[in-house]
Amino acid sequence: MNFDNELMKQGHLTRIQSTAFKIYLVKIQDKTYFCYFPKQECQNRNHINEFLKNDMQQQDEIKYLRKLNKIGSQSFYAFESYKEYTLLSELKQLKEQLILKIFQDLLVALFTIHQKGLLGRCFNVHNILIVENQYSVMMEYGFYPDLEYEVPELIYNQTYNEKIDIFLLGRVIFYLMVGNDLPKYNMKNLNEVSSDINLSIAQTNYSESLKKLVIQMLTIDVNKRIDYLQLFSKFKNNQFYSIQEQFYKQNSLKIITQKIIEKREKKSNINLDESTAFEIQQTSNFTKMIKDQQIKTSQNLLSDKSTIDSSQIDSLNLISFDPPESEDYTNYKSLNQDQIISKVNYQPQTQTLSKTKYDTEEIIINNSSFENDTLLSVLPFLNSDRPQDQQIWNKIYFYLYRFSLMTKLIEELQSHLKQCNKYLIVIAIYGMKKAQLILKREYQISLEQCKNLYSIPTQEWERFTLLSAEYKRMIGKIKFDIDVDQRVLLQKDYIQLQKILDQNKNEGFLKDLYKFIENYLNDNKEKNNFDDIKRSYRYILTNTLSFFETQDDNNYPYVRLLIMMCILINRICDVQSIPSHFKTICKFLNINQIYSIVQIEQFFKKATKQEYIELFEELKLCYFSG
Repeated sequence: MNFDNELMKQGHLTRIQSTAFKIYLVKIQDKTYFCYFPKQECQNRNHINEFLKNDMQQQDEIKYLRKLNKIGSQSFYAFESYKEYTLLSELKQLKEQLILKIFQDLLVALFTIHQKGLLGRCFNVHNILIVENQYSVMMEYGFYPDLEYEVPELIYNQTYNEKIDIFLLGRVIFYLMVGNDLPKYNMKNLNEVSSDINLSIAQTNYSESLKKLVIQMLTIDVNKRIDYLQLFSKFKNNQFYSIQEQFYKQNSLKIITQKIIEKREKKSNINLDESTAFEIQQTSNFTKMIKDQQIKTSQNLLSDKSTIDSSQIDSLNLISFDPPESEDYTNYKSLNQDQIISKVNYQPQTQTLSKTKYDTEEIIINNSSFENDTLLSVLPFLNSDRPQDQQIWNKIYFYLYRFSLMTKLIEELQSHLKQCNKYLIVIAIYGMKKAQLILKREYQISLEQCKNLYSIPTQEWERFTLLSAEYKRMIGKIKFDIDVDQRVLLQKDYIQLQKILDQNKNEGFLKDLYKFIENYLNDNKEKNNFDDIKRSYRYILTNTLSFFETQDDNNYPYVRLLIMMCILINRICDVQSIPSHFKTICKFLNINQIYSIVQIEQFFKKATKQEYIELFEELKLCYFSG
């Protein structure tokens, strides 16, 4: 131990942060190392010592992780140092291409430790280095250190899972974009912090694709947070992508780490009970880019911290949907907007159904990890992989899926903002977001009043609402989501809408459209009845549909289908309505009936353009044939 003390005296304490170690720059046998000395408070915690060996294992295969040197003793660990390096925390508001390069480096680093059954878990901008102005190196990760930051799921759910690394990586990228760290979460400020984070990202000058991706990574609801497959697909141009894709498809990371997390946190101070592909320039260009932004080198690690502010102007034009291969699109027929406005409220004969008989037998639901993951990535407000009372939850899932359909359309519309009728798309996006918020409020009230919207026998429903903790938790999460949506709608979306309207106020078409929807767009009172706004909402969507009918693009049948489904949003997933439509999906999947939203998701992902058209025509015929 005296030898260790002498080494620390001879060395320099770096500003690389760790909750478990003091990290010194020490010269041993004419070579300099980063030496990790366990902090005193960690030395007597025997229950976590078993994690130390795996955390400190040698990582020679890639350059993005610290390199262990065997010169260390039992009381400290020595890692290779670098001639020139800087802490990531000394870089702010970088150019987008540089952020993307750092982003990709860290993804490769995380993938490597994930393969070994570890999590990043404790990395941040204060323990990641930029080496020789070329690449990033993660200097802290694993299960031995205590968590440095409480991710939101620890606040509201008292636990975390493998998606903690997605949030922490989003936190790193947020810092590089905004120049500040994320605020600390607590139960009293969840709503405010989430809204402020989204607004801070939205106010930067980076591409919409990057902003959208980081917001998805920082989503408070861990089940709505982007998953690893989706995240890695944004960076397909790295040499490890095919291996990464195969690894995360197997969902083995979740299985491997679940028990380790429970074991690690059992005696700790933690109360434990789901954008497009980016293109990154060649690495050789980054030396100049970094030098141009005056990155400070290794000498500054031992001195006072300074910050660098520099402007960025890079922007990537990226589209989020990969259109299917398709047949000729010549049989598509236009849908008259007056027909929709007048007929959509009419209950067609095929919809005159007796109350659906509640099937007391087990509903045939595939319990595969694929279905669980699909449900969790698509549905809002869920906490667990598979709650009890699956029959009841399956019907609730269909109602929740309405919000997912609306989100799908909003995302598609956002990807078309560069079309000539930009103001129409902006109006449609705002109209969709506002209607989604009102529909959520309406549904929240139904949940709080325990209304049985699902044709479930009374006694079964009363027992469920009385005993289901998941149901009560969902109500609370919907309330939170509504509050965040309302703030963003008024503080960001409404301001953007007014700016676009002012720029196009002399357009003749806009004048004609605006007189029918002015009250809807400008009335910022909190409404909770969809019937109050449905005519204006549908008027906006039918005009948007007409716009896409005049365009020719492989992706547009998918967009038109989403528009049609959102026009019918208050009945498209009603449990009594489902038997009378989605026949196209049944035919596509070779099944007799739709019993899970996963089947609809499979159709969206695998159908051709012609099959999108067929489902569009099916819904059109079902509701507007008169």
